[in-house]
Amino acid sequence: MKPHGKATVSSFATLTIVVLASTTAYGRENPRPLDDWNYAALYEQGGLRAEALLDAKAMSAEGEAIGEVSNVILNEENKIVTLVAEVGGMWDSGDRHVSIPWDEVDLTEKGVRVPVRRDNIQEYDLFNDDYVDEAYLSKGELEQTTQIESDVMTGPRIWKITDITDEFVSVGKDTGLGYVTDALFTRDGLLQAIVVEPSNSEFGNGPRAYPFYGYSDDWQPGSPKYELPYSKQAIQDLPTFDYDQYDTLWNE
Repeated sequence: MKPHGKATVSSFATLTIVVLASTTAYGRENPRPLDDWNYAALYEQGGLRAEALLDAKAMSAEGEAIGEVSNVILNEENKIVTLVAEVGGMWDSGDRHVSIPWDEVDLTEKGVRVPVRRDNIQEYDLFNDDYVDEAYLSKGELEQTTQIESDVMTGPRIWKITDITDEFVSVGKDTGLGYVTDALFTRDGLLQAIVVEPSNSEFGNGPRAYPFYGYSDDWQPGSPKYELPYSKQAIQDLPTFDYDQYDTLWNE
């Protein structure tokens, strides 16, 4: 498949927030400032929750549920390029994972409408996608399993949202904070923020949303943890993120 663009969002305006990656090296000795970060823009513009997208129904063009989204693949600019979905069980062909270009996806209130049909499912085979590197995942290995796992390996500088969800989060190198429980996308697929649930009472209770600047700056897939580049005081001062104020599809 060729590189992909952005999805069409039914009944919602397409909104874009540009997250600027800094060239400054931030870390424990040089914390990144949080002074200008607040939730107002997130609340006002809304977007997509990774947690909900990973549970979304894959719908046919006729509105029939044909499977579920199992993963989201992003490029080096932290934009969604393709969805991985498990489909096909109702077609007597067995469940299989397919790769669906983001620009062929239509997001609706009932789920993710995809162009996959029984007669064209081979066109969306996972291994036909340029973003899935066979150097990391061989066809032979998968043929020995009953289904393709949702944590498929992706090529260099291409990553998947499950690389960061459930990631352990620290403040600096030594102080544990909690875990990444969600991620927030604009409706055209740009990753804006990660949501962290503190497990350390020193940092309060309830989820906090932090800006995501990209793995080239603050984090890389496969890292043992996500080290927040902020001071303890800045993290302690950040208010709880209120999902009730966040306008999104499939909100729980």
